[in-house]
Amino acid sequence: MPVPDRILIVLTFWSLAFMPSLILSAREQHSEVPEKPPLSESEFRTQYAHAMKKFKDAYRNIECRAECQSLFDDPNDPSTKKRYDFSAHVLAKGKSIVAEQNYAAETPLGGIYSNEIVCATPDYAFELDKTRPGNPYLLTSVTHISTEHLRTRLRIIMGHYKDTYLYAAGSLDGCLFEEIIQKPSFSVTKLERVPPQKEEAEQLVALDFKVTEDPWAISSGHIVFAPDRNWAVLEFQYRCDYSDTDYSTYTGRNTYASTQKHEIPVPEKCEHEQTHYHADMLPISETFSAKLSSISFGTVDDSVFLLSNYGLPDTPLTAPRPATNNLMQWFLIGNAILLALIVLWVGLQRFRSRSKQ
Repeated sequence: MPVPDRILIVLTFWSLAFMPSLILSAREQHSEVPEKPPLSESEFRTQYAHAMKKFKDAYRNIECRAECQSLFDDPNDPSTKKRYDFSAHVLAKGKSIVAEQNYAAETPLGGIYSNEIVCATPDYAFELDKTRPGNPYLLTSVTHISTEHLRTRLRIIMGHYKDTYLYAAGSLDGCLFEEIIQKPSFSVTKLERVPPQKEEAEQLVALDFKVTEDPWAISSGHIVFAPDRNWAVLEFQYRCDYSDTDYSTYTGRNTYASTQKHEIPVPEKCEHEQTHYHADMLPISETFSAKLSSISFGTVDDSVFLLSNYGLPDTPLTAPRPATNNLMQWFLIGNAILLALIVLWVGLQRFRSRSKQ
């Protein structure tokens, strides 16, 4: 066999023996993503607190519109199964929020009204509704806020829609995680980085937690964050235990737009589900989804938090004077009258004595 043929055979053998390993090594080096060090709880709390500050600063004045769908299913009573399709307009400025909801013609809420407005401010909260789209709004309730507990309670009730999708990046089905993490009995049971499944995917962080002796009845939960999106909540699940036999589970998933505003992720779609368990009953489920559109910043005016913006007088929003002040006022008036009578009586007595003399 000629010498060049022998050399060719040796080179071919060498390439077949060693080239696969070289190719594999090159691929590993190309696809290898530098792993970040483990994340401690203190680091997470610091980074998340910074992210929430940035989030709040950007969301001080914001509004959006959304197309929503809600389904309530109670297998214990099939007649209560209801589906609601409605559009929502949510406006928030500072600590005040208002949500206007217009229900589809074929699915008015409970068959009672077609339009609803809920509003909460630091000083008062009110609710309006319409029996028909063309009718004027009717004032159904006004609450004057006198304590911090009442302010927090009404903020949760009235601001649920805002926290559910407008504030989806920082909430768990309407419960702000920033408030949950500050509970005295909150503790982290697991915290880890989740490696990306694809080369172009982002690295995530998963957190498991538990809460004991919580007034909201939250007992445990699991959350997946996106650190590169200002620690936005991608998905979550948590549980509320009310008793040994009664509890509820909450799950949700959020999808965000590819572009961000003010370095804050903007939600596009939110999907939530609640399942309620009770003794000797089939589970009751509630599902909710919202597709957001036309999000804008800095466009909310203070007038949207007044009744006059909806064709009603603002008089009911004025808080009545405390009863103690009224009692004190009458007490002072009574004392003044009594003092005047005493002075008058003393003057008459002196006048009579002088007249006799």
